[in-house]
Amino acid sequence: MTSVTGTKQSDETYLLTYRAIQGSQIASLAATPIWMVPVIGSAIGAAAGYVQGSQFTPGILSRTVADVRADVSRRDDYQLIGSVVGALALPAIFLRSVGLFNGLLGGVGLGGATGVLTYYCHGWMHDETRLPSTGEKPIPEADVPK
Repeated sequence: MTSVTGTKQSDETYLLTYRAIQGSQIASLAATPIWMVPVIGSAIGAAAGYVQGSQFTPGILSRTVADVRADVSRRDDYQLIGSVVGALALPAIFLRSVGLFNGLLGGVGLGGATGVLTYYCHGWMHDETRLPSTGEKPIPEADVPK
């Protein structure tokens, strides 16, 4: 069975990077003050994506990646914008007390966590509750001709 979205390797790569970003976002919420935790969360997410991608057949992997691409949320955009704003704002406000390097890293972590929280609060306020997907959706049964 051939992949609808690309080769098995490109599907595995896409799933791996998606899970790495998702792990980084969850870890930034869990422990923003410690800037290594989002890096570790990203590594754990990438490992989970690698294991998940390598266990699937090409057909199931293609369907999973197609579902993930169709369900791409604005959560990534919120995190990125929050990280940039945080990296610029925190050193500008607290430069003398935190230093430039720690201010940038702390600003990225705090801003990213604020962006992800904003995304979920916005969805909750508008009754669009979308928690992180595990990518596990039921596989439709094939139509068998009679």
